[in-house]
Amino acid sequence: MDQMITLSIAGRQFQLKAASPEMEQSMRFAAEDINKMLARYTERYPDKDFVEMLLFVTLTQTVSRVSTQAKLNALTAEGAKLSADLSEYLKSIEPDR
Repeated sequence: MDQMITLSIAGRQFQLKAASPEMEQSMRFAAEDINKMLARYTERYPDKDFVEMLLFVTLTQTVSRVSTQAKLNALTAEGAKLSADLSEYLKSIEPDR
């Protein structure tokens, strides 16, 4: 159920396929976020080249993604440990069969 959508990123129009309504929403949110970040960097550093601004946006977004992934990995590991601890506890209180 691919749907063609048009996104405006950095003043350019892009025709893209969204596989689902959720994907379309995510793509639109991402494009809006990129445009806002680009506007902030352009305002803060008006003398910088446009490509440099896009690189700053890319770096910022990637650092955020890497940080979020590290946090998710830590939470996943903590969840697995808690699950194992709970299983061990439940085994210890079950009557012998």
